Amino acid sequence: MIEMDCTCVQKHHAIPTEVIEVSEGAIEKVPEILKGYHRIFLVADENTYDVAGRRVEELLSEHHMLSHTLVLPAQALPNAENVGKVLMEAGRDTDVYDINAFSFNPDYILAVGSGSINDTCRMVSYRIGVPYGVVGTAPSMDGYASVVAPLLNGSKKIVYTCTIARHIIIDLAINAAAPYPLLLSGVGDMIGKYIAILDWEISRDRNDEYYCEKIANMVLEATGQCIEASYTLESRDLNAIRAASEGLILSGECIAFCGSSRPASGTEHMIGQTWEVMDVEEGKIPNLHGIEVGEGTFVAIELFRKLYRETEDAHIRGLIEKYLPAFDKIEALQKTIRIPFTVTDKARFIEGILRGRTFRVRYTILQYLYDLGKLEEYAEAVYDVVMEKYYFNTFRERFPEWQR
Repeated sequence: MIEMDCTCVQKHHAIPTEVIEVSEGAIEKVPEILKGYHRIFLVADENTYDVAGRRVEELLSEHHMLSHTLVLPAQALPNAENVGKVLMEAGRDTDVYDINAFSFNPDYILAVGSGSINDTCRMVSYRIGVPYGVVGTAPSMDGYASVVAPLLNGSKKIVYTCTIARHIIIDLAINAAAPYPLLLSGVGDMIGKYIAILDWEISRDRNDEYYCEKIANMVLEATGQCIEASYTLESRDLNAIRAASEGLILSGECIAFCGSSRPASGTEHMIGQTWEVMDVEEGKIPNLHGIEVGEGTFVAIELFRKLYRETEDAHIRGLIEKYLPAFDKIEALQKTIRIPFTVTDKARFIEGILRGRTFRVRYTILQYLYDLGKLEEYAEAVYDVVMEKYYFNTFRERFPEWQR
């Protein structure tokens, strides 16, 4: 268990995570880390099985800890269909059928992958009451230690509260070898934390929402760590990969400490996830979550900058002013790493902002502007600014070989 005392109203934060291992060769430590389990159900997709799952399977088999393995199709989405597949395959039938018996459940679920596989296994773990852990294969998102799973259910993306990983195992060599779009996805997921914390502060002051300064500061520290590491990610420098991986995990821990994604998800996620849902509604495979969130972050920055210039609310202006240096850092970073865009059409851009307000019940600048009757005006106004400042190329132009 990871725990800490705090000065907020909760006084104490704790999560059931037992081990976080981030190191070179971490994959070889899996049997030792999971030595208390003997019927481990391993879940991967075709890609993550090749890069890590096969070796984990060998190690667990050698130590007589493996129950069985399920390999989903490459780049399997975190959707209801795949949750169902994992759920159906979780139990192991006995050799002799007994009409009075039930299938033999594993004592542990081990996800081998990143966001999609992790969230899928998190939900199944929660539903059948079996602990789970993850061998991460890319620093592509902050959900490894999170308490929520954003899952595609029909034409909606719903954020479910689920169980927390008991063990998080990150082999730096494997993370360093991840496709570069996944590394950029992790950056996109993290730069939005400044927006999330600012939204949280505004809701604290306007709605008396619970706010934890210690958690907020931890998230901001993790974000700064990831931004600094991002400049050398493309070189696959292991120190940068470690810093990015640890920053992403810490962000997820803060979600778990808080009991909700509030410290790590605000306007930027609500807009980005709305664009993902729009793809699903049109029968398309959604783009990488972190790439969409990165774009949503650029939008939110310009919404806040415009409000800062125009508002007569001195308190709101003061809150935004604290984050202007962070916004400048993100703009400078984008000029170097060039997170690609998935949304360039103006109508789609604006629709994502307007619909994003109601993506979930969460007070953000979107609701603030809506209450002022200015949301549509602001959405229209920031489009050209975002395209001029942050746009370099579309995702397909930059990564034509990437299939998602």
